[in-house]
Parts: sequence; C-alpha cells; structure tokens
Amino acid sequence: MTLPLPVYLDLESRILAWAAGQGWRLQRTGPLRRDEWPLPRLEFLREGRLASDEWDVALAACPLFARAAAGQREAWSPEGIRVKFYQAPTEFLGFAQIAHTGPAGFVAACRQLPGWDEAPAPDEVTAFARVGLPYIPPSRRRMEGLAMLAGAACE
Repeated sequence: MTLPLPVYLDLESRILAWAAGQGWRLQRTGPLRRDEWPLPRLEFLREGRLASDEWDVALAACPLFARAAAGQREAWSPEGIRVKFYQAPTEFLGFAQIAHTGPAGFVAACRQLPGWDEAPAPDEVTAFARVGLPYIPPSRRRMEGLAMLAGAACE
C-alpha cells in the first residue's frame, strides 16, 4: 500500500531537520527528485563519510524510525516508509547525486562518457561539465536526450 505523497513529504522534512541537527548535509535524491510517483522509498545523499557502525547508531537512535537495517544505511518509519541513505565525499558529490538520482539507464550512459568521476565535482553542474554536458534537470534525464547531447558534445 502506498501512502499519500504528503505523508512522504512530511517525513522527508522531518528527516532533513533531524539530519541538520546532527550536523549533516542531506540532499534529496532518487525517484522523488525526478518527480516520479509512486516511489518505493525516500532516498537521501549525505555529504561526507560515516563508518557503517556510526550509521547504525545514528539511525537506531533517531525517533523518526521504527527500525533500521544494520550495515545498510536503511531504515523504516512507523508508517512503513522505507528510507535509504547514500554518502559521498564532497569532491565527488556531484557524480554521486547524478548516480543516485537516476534513472539507471541514464546513469549507465553518463558513466561511459570521458570525464566521469574526475574530481573535483562538488555539484551536478560541475559533474555534467566534466563529461561535456550542460546541466540536465532530474525530471528531464532520459536516455534519448542524453544520446543527442553526448553526440553534440563530442563534435
């Protein structure tokens, strides 16, 4: 059963506030960032790196979650909403945001372009520039558009 979108958005805002209280910088990622609905889970990208046990402690202590999967950076709200966290160092944050926003085919094509994963790329604009593309908003990331842009960038 999928809960209404406002329930997801409310949980998202509470997670962002909780993370800020931890001193974390989180960004929305995944299907919701591409304006897709319904979605299988909320997804966030955290700037910086935490060890697996640090994630486990933080998620287990967070009052927003009923349970967490040890070692997976994943938790569930009391309403049953699944929440997944990714992380990346600042110098690769732009590539990580593209990779975790998707869709999978678009990301696979981007990974084939020269310049993928060349630091620094602290944001998506810089990451797209590294592979010779203009910034592409999440809702417009489709395979057919990428093929045309990549071809133009190579000429």
